Amino acid sequence: MASSYDNDLRLEEMGTGEQIGSWGTTTNTNLSLIAEAFSYQTEATFSSDADVTATIADGASDKVRAFYLKVTSSATLSATRTLTIAPNTLSKVIFIENATSGAQSINISQGSGANVTVGNGLTKACILDGGGSGAVVHDMFDKIDLGANAKLNGGDFGVTASSTTTFTNKTFDANGTGNSISNIENADISASAAIAFSKMANLTINRALSTDSNGDIQVSNITSDELNYLDGLSSNIQGQINNKLNAAIPVDSWVTSSEGDQRIYYANSGETYFKADGSHLFRNAGNSTTATIDSSGNFTATGNVGAYSDMALKEDIYQIENALDKVKKLRGVHFTKKSDKSKEIGVVANEVEKVVPELVDEHQHEELGTIKTMKYANTVGLLIEAVKDLSKQVEELKNGSTN
Repeated sequence: MASSYDNDLRLEEMGTGEQIGSWGTTTNTNLSLIAEAFSYQTEATFSSDADVTATIADGASDKVRAFYLKVTSSATLSATRTLTIAPNTLSKVIFIENATSGAQSINISQGSGANVTVGNGLTKACILDGGGSGAVVHDMFDKIDLGANAKLNGGDFGVTASSTTTFTNKTFDANGTGNSISNIENADISASAAIAFSKMANLTINRALSTDSNGDIQVSNITSDELNYLDGLSSNIQGQINNKLNAAIPVDSWVTSSEGDQRIYYANSGETYFKADGSHLFRNAGNSTTATIDSSGNFTATGNVGAYSDMALKEDIYQIENALDKVKKLRGVHFTKKSDKSKEIGVVANEVEKVVPELVDEHQHEELGTIKTMKYANTVGLLIEAVKDLSKQVEELKNGSTN
């Protein structure tokens, strides 16, 4: 019976009764090949920039038989290339390191089934299932459960997952200089995730946060006190200011100045009161005083004080009669004003009313009620006619004495 090589290590299996006197040589070769199957080997598998098939030799030394195979290339790879390990009936565990030139990945294949991709500079443990034409290559560590208490010590540990991987109750320790957890994007964070502010780095105290032109969070110049000014606002600030400006001033209450002094009072009766500690001043656009009402009620103007007197405003016009007689019935007096004890001259409105009622008006006084007021300017018409009457009498006397 002839020798066969059907085992997974492709060792020579001698037939019964064969190699009498020389079987020891074959056995020694097989032992060497078994040792080779547990060895570390380097093989320039890719001699060109193309896919390649590496076949484990029957009963002879072959680096692809090694337990750890460092795959190199004598050509620079320009794309991902496939390394097919034959025969496809061989079942084997093999560590493959991708040390090819060109920074390209390599696919480890055995049949039409799934492959394992090994990134450049990386190593993967591959399981060849020897399933024939449909053989599959498995990534040994793709689905290994290390157990709840497993530990990896002695260096950096990188975790890469091509599908969703959940780490429950696990701690990522990035303490120390130069350590970081990077490449975490918004899509990588669950919508239910939350980070307490106490875990964040301290920012400038008592400042509001805003975003810059790139959308990154930054500390603004707005203080917490300024932000508190907005507390309780229910609408646009400018709108509220406009509403305040356009709001009607309440009646029967004083409008006060910033110093707290009462200045203007709108009475429900329709009257408007003005109050001042000193005089009321009226100024023009040049900020010059044009009129003054002092605290005693005296009115002073830098210009003329006039009243409407146009013909178009009057009717039933007739001349004043007996003007001199009326003037003779009036009394000019000295008097002292009770309000400020000032010495004045004038007339008594109550007396004038009895003679010329048109010169007298009435006014509501806060304390005295209805009082009489005098239209001093209107006495001009009466005095004009009185002077004319007096002038006539003088002329008559002159004429009489002449005759």
